[in-house]
Amino acid sequence: MTFDELYDKIAAGELNRQDAQKHFSLDWIQTARNYIADVNRGSRINIPEIIYGEYKSASQSIEIAKALLERHPRVLVSRSPHNREIATHFEAEYAIEETPNLLMIGEAPPSRGAVLIISAGAADHPVLAECALTLRCIGVKTIVFEDRGIAHPTRVLDAVKTGIENDVAAVIVVAGMEGALAPFVASLVPLPVIGVPTSVGYGFRAKEAALTSMLASCAPNLTVVNIDGGLRAAVVAGLIAKNR
Repeated sequence: MTFDELYDKIAAGELNRQDAQKHFSLDWIQTARNYIADVNRGSRINIPEIIYGEYKSASQSIEIAKALLERHPRVLVSRSPHNREIATHFEAEYAIEETPNLLMIGEAPPSRGAVLIISAGAADHPVLAECALTLRCIGVKTIVFEDRGIAHPTRVLDAVKTGIENDVAAVIVVAGMEGALAPFVASLVPLPVIGVPTSVGYGFRAKEAALTSMLASCAPNLTVVNIDGGLRAAVVAGLIAKNR
């Protein structure tokens, strides 16, 4: 479980001193045939465990997830080509939420804080969905606006207005093409903005243009993750929101 969940259980008297100390012990690591699982990571950095599944077989991801779920209420599996097989294995026992890039096994925790997510176009949906599900798994409310690209700037204003009215702590902007949406949004809000350039676009250097554009932006409150890095952006934004 995460630090927040541990704290809540200790405060409510549901966890005694000895059990709490076990959760915080830095040497509490589980070893199995194919991996070493750091089951204490959630307590240290206050986010659920994330399994990078892109190059793991379905059986490897299932084995790791089972070990983590013995001590944690939820786990994320990122970029696995075996989502359906993994989901089928766990769905009788756990709640499942699935997006093209991400799978959550277990129930989402209660929300603390909020983050606004804006995407430029429908092609950015898989990365936007990855951001939203990661934030839900961390325990942060999401306010989502899709298809608000810079080709029609006025449709961005409603998204920004709604985010500010809901007291969001940060904004994630998911955009491909030339990536102009991110600095435009950053120019409108007194908040940290995290740009997620996507591999969407036409022609020469299409998959890099949004990244280089966002990195070169003059908006000082805009920072940028790597191409299609929705999960990383969501983790950073989520910690900003929870620590606010």
